[in-house]
Amino acid sequence: MKHTLKWGMLFTIVMAFTGCISVLTASDYDRKIDFSKLKSFAYFEKGIERLELNNLDKPRMLNAVEGAMLKRGFSKTDHPDFLINVAVLSSIKARADWGYSGGGYQWDAASSSYQWRDSQFGSLNTSKQYQTGTIIIDFLNPETKAIMWHGVGSGFNLDDYENREERINLAVKQILSEYPPIY
Repeated sequence: MKHTLKWGMLFTIVMAFTGCISVLTASDYDRKIDFSKLKSFAYFEKGIERLELNNLDKPRMLNAVEGAMLKRGFSKTDHPDFLINVAVLSSIKARADWGYSGGGYQWDAASSSYQWRDSQFGSLNTSKQYQTGTIIIDFLNPETKAIMWHGVGSGFNLDDYENREERINLAVKQILSEYPPIY
């Protein structure tokens, strides 16, 4: 009985942390740049104009980036040390659902967590499509527009509108946690 409780508790803890993960992040940077000298930013207007998000999500994304940068001690100015560009790429993914007697927890790639599924033994497998996104945040040299730092977060479920603003904020925070680069 003790082992069952321990495994149950471990499973619950793992599930709680898995549910908090919103995106997988990675970054790259120009190794010739001294990032400690960068203190101020502005948006790369041409890039932001091309940001393909609806009129609800675009301000959410930009507010999330700006809020995260201000919390990290950067200032927004007309004469910045670097420019920020944001892009969102999307693709359609399929998720297969299968049934079995009594239901149970199944991995849901759309939400990156386990979900309870009521199902019946012998039911047909179904496939559901959802739109997944990759959020890209680039820091650019203001004169040359060359990328100085590149951050990517993949796996953002664009079809999930529940707690969307909070999930955007979390995704941006996770991407920017890769900055500054560790030399």
